[in-house]
Amino acid sequence: MNKQPSKESLKDKVKGIFGISTTRLQSKQAESKPSEFIITLDILKELTPECGLHHRIRVINHVCDLAKSKKFEEVSSFRRICLLQKVPNLDLFLPESESGERVGPLRAYFFKIILDYQPCNEDLPERLEVFKALTENGKDITYLEEELARFVLLWMDIGLSSDFLHVLVNLVKFNSCYLDENVSLMVQKICLLCNRTTSSTDIEVALQVLDAVVCYNCLPSDSLMVFIITLCRTVNVKEFCESCWKLMRKVLGTHLGHSAIYTMCRIMEERVYSEDAALLRGAVFFVGMALWGAHRLPALKNTPTLVLPSFHKAMNCANEVVSYEIVLSITRLIKKYGRDLQVVTWDILLSIIERLLQQIQVHR
Repeated sequence: MNKQPSKESLKDKVKGIFGISTTRLQSKQAESKPSEFIITLDILKELTPECGLHHRIRVINHVCDLAKSKKFEEVSSFRRICLLQKVPNLDLFLPESESGERVGPLRAYFFKIILDYQPCNEDLPERLEVFKALTENGKDITYLEEELARFVLLWMDIGLSSDFLHVLVNLVKFNSCYLDENVSLMVQKICLLCNRTTSSTDIEVALQVLDAVVCYNCLPSDSLMVFIITLCRTVNVKEFCESCWKLMRKVLGTHLGHSAIYTMCRIMEERVYSEDAALLRGAVFFVGMALWGAHRLPALKNTPTLVLPSFHKAMNCANEVVSYEIVLSITRLIKKYGRDLQVVTWDILLSIIERLLQQIQVHR
């Protein structure tokens, strides 16, 4: 018998040698692709009000089980939406988070329910869980882009909790471009939470959100003052000292760096803050660390001569904590750069030391 000529090309032979033949690839793709689940008319009839609540819930649970391994048929989305308007317990229709992407365009419908739910301040934990499932914990907002900013602002007014802040971190990291217009208001609300709460968990997550804004978006200049005040106060809490310094260092390394130093000098000089010891201590700490500390930022061109007068003004607050922080800062400056300081700088340092001696005598 004559041998049939091989129709395999050289490319196919090479693929065969390495075990990546076309047929094998096709079979793997078929295995990985979830099969579609079609919502038939019979299923729709079983979900109508005439069938009774218990029967409808049983059918819904069955559909949910199928949704974990199958993808809903896209063309039936509109029919399902029309039906869902008459079905109670809509959250039963939502698959678990790992299969949320299989809901497809229905995401927008579920999201609308969460957004427009009335009264808006009820069932917050349950609604947040649905949102997390729809968006993979804030990472994927397909079909929800246009309403995302409104949702974030609304939720910050009615349910600004640590659970929501965890989701907000991912929203900023993965979808910051859809929040640009509202970043300023968002930063102000988070800073307000940081200044008012006593929960260490809330403060920790709030700092993570602010860090995400600085790293993945851009801190608005009109939010700089409230941002700095928040960090200057929070850095006094021992467990957040390091994270606050790292965050401030990131801001000082941006185009807002010099503005941030100027803002902290204003805080030390203005009378309205003269009794806020925690705020003044934080400002002294950050300015000293940024300009002559162990991890100073060479890009900052502010000299000691420019900022030390603000330190002197800060001593109007007759508080030992503020004075102690100033002593630590100028001691570090003299030890590291004392030989290079100008005469005018030494004059200011001597004025600060004289003021310190006066405070010591008063408190004896």
